[in-house]
Amino acid sequence: MRHKIAVVAGCLALAACTSIPTSGTVNAGDTDVVQPGPISPILQGPSPNATPRSIVQGFLTASAGGAVSGFDVAREFLTGPAAIEWDPLANVTIFDSRQVVPSYNEDSGIFTYSVPVAAVVDPSGVMVTASVDVRRDLQFQVGTDEFGRYRITQLDDGIVMSAAVFDRLFRPVNLYFAATDGTTEVPEVRWFADNDQIATATARELVEGPSAWLAEGVLTGFPPGSALGVDAVVVTDGVAQVVLALGSAGDPTQRSLAQQQMLRTLTQLPAVQDVVTTVGSVPIGGDDSITLEAPALPGERALVVIEDRLALWDGETIWVTPADVGVVPAGSGGFALGFDATTTAFQWKGSVHISTALAAQGGLVAADEAQPPAAGALIPSTELIPGTAMVAPSFDVYGWVWSGEAASQGVLVAAKPGQNAMELDASWLAGTSIQSVAVSRDGARMAILSRSGMEQALEVVSIARDRDGRPLALGDPLAFATTVRPSIDVEWVDDTSVVVLGAESGEMSLAEIGGWSADFTTYTQAVSVTARNGIRSLLAVSADGELVARSGNGWNPQLSGVRDVAYAG
Repeated sequence: MRHKIAVVAGCLALAACTSIPTSGTVNAGDTDVVQPGPISPILQGPSPNATPRSIVQGFLTASAGGAVSGFDVAREFLTGPAAIEWDPLANVTIFDSRQVVPSYNEDSGIFTYSVPVAAVVDPSGVMVTASVDVRRDLQFQVGTDEFGRYRITQLDDGIVMSAAVFDRLFRPVNLYFAATDGTTEVPEVRWFADNDQIATATARELVEGPSAWLAEGVLTGFPPGSALGVDAVVVTDGVAQVVLALGSAGDPTQRSLAQQQMLRTLTQLPAVQDVVTTVGSVPIGGDDSITLEAPALPGERALVVIEDRLALWDGETIWVTPADVGVVPAGSGGFALGFDATTTAFQWKGSVHISTALAAQGGLVAADEAQPPAAGALIPSTELIPGTAMVAPSFDVYGWVWSGEAASQGVLVAAKPGQNAMELDASWLAGTSIQSVAVSRDGARMAILSRSGMEQALEVVSIARDRDGRPLALGDPLAFATTVRPSIDVEWVDDTSVVVLGAESGEMSLAEIGGWSADFTTYTQAVSVTARNGIRSLLAVSADGELVARSGNGWNPQLSGVRDVAYAG
C-alpha cells in the first residue's frame, strides 16, 4: 500500500511542476509512439493449508490467466507428475454466461464441473462454436503430494475460461491466403493468446497453411512441409524477423506471394509495422509479381425492383430501365446483380433466368422523368439454369451464377452465358431444404443456409477454380453460427462475416466464420436483406414493399413500392 501511495504522490508532484504552454510555436515531435504490450494478469499460487475446493478453483483461475503469462503458477496447483503430463495448449474450452455446475465426490476426490460450452479453440487457433445445449464435464482428481498438501493429481489437457475472459486474453487475427487468381486476398480467422508470443504463433500457423475446409479454394506461397526455422519471431523497432526452415521457399512467384502473405498477416498486430522473412539468412524476396489486394467491393448502386421495373439506386436517385424494356415477370423474385452492374439473375417459373436489361440501349432514366412501360411488355431474359424450384441466385466476381434446387438432391449449379453449366457435388445437402446461397466477394467461398427438419444449418465451403475462374469443385463444409435461428436469407457483410435474416419478424444475426455470432438487430417483416460493406451498409425490404437503410441501431425508410433489393453478388 505504501508503494501505491508513493507512486500517486510522485505523479501529483510531477503534475504540480509541469504546465501546458500557452504561447510559442508548435514543433513536431521526433519520438516514435510505443505500442502498449499485452497486460498480464496477476496470478497467485496455492495458499498454505488450501482445501481441495480452493485448489481446483485456484487452478482454473491460474490456468486461464496462464494463456498470456505462462503456466508456471497453474502448475503449482498440480502434483509433480501431473504438472509434467498436463498440456495446457491442447485446446481452450470457452463457456458462456449460463450456470457452471460443480460437484465433489469425497470418496474418489474428484471434482466435476459441468460447463456450458460456447466454443472450443484448437492448438492452431481455429474456433468452433457449439450449439446452445452442449455441456462438457471437466474432472479434477485431488489428492496429496509428497508434503501432504492438497494438489490436483489427474486432469484433462487444455484450459477453460469464460467468454468474457477469453475475449480479454485472446486476439482474432486473419491469416491471409490468395484466391486462385493469385492476387485477391482471402482471410481465415484464427485466435491467439495476446502475449509476447503472438507474432510467433501467427507466423507458424500461416506457414502451416489454411484449414482443411478452405485449402481447395486458396493458394499459399509456402510449399508443403514449410516451417519456421526458429520458433521465435523477434520484433525489434516494429520490424518482425521471420526465419523459415530450409525448403520453405518455392519458385520466385511463390516467394513473392509468401512475402505478401506474411507482411499482410503480421502487420495486423499492433507491435508490427514491417516484416523481413528469410531462409538461410537470405530474404525470400521473389519476383515482386504478387501484390495481395482486398476483393473488389460491390458498386455503390444497388439493384432495386420498384413498381415492377428494374432499377439502380445510389441512395438518392432511382434510375429505371426505359419504357420500351418492360417490367419483370409476375411471380419472379430473388433478384441478384452482377459485378458488372448491368446483368441480373432471378427466379421465375422454378428456373434461374438472366437478363441484361440494365444495359438497355439509351441507358437508364431517372425515375421521375421515366415514361410508363408498355402494357404487357416483359424485360428480355434467358433461362440460364433450368429447374423446378431453384433458390435465389448469387453472382460471383467471375460472372458465374450459383443456385440449386430448394429440395436439394446434393448438387449445386454454377452457370455463365456462353459457358457449359457446372454441376458440383454437394452430397451433404441431399435431402435438406436450401434457403439461400451466397458467394463471397473473393470468389473463394460460399455460404449456404439449409434446413433438415427443424434443424437449421449455416455452412461455408471453399470453391476450387481454374486460373480463369471456372468452378471445378466444392470443398468440405464447415458449420458455423450453430445457434442460428430458423432463417430465410444469408448475405456477406464483409470478408469474414455474413448477416442471416430470420424467418420470424425479420430478426437478424451477424456471424463470423471462425468467430462469434450475435443477434444485432430486428426489422419487423423484413423479407430480404443486402449489404455492401459492413452492417452500416445494410438495406432491407419488408413484406409491404418498404425499403429501409441501417442507421445507427435502427432503420430509416428510403423507398416504397420495392419488391427486392441487392448489391452486386
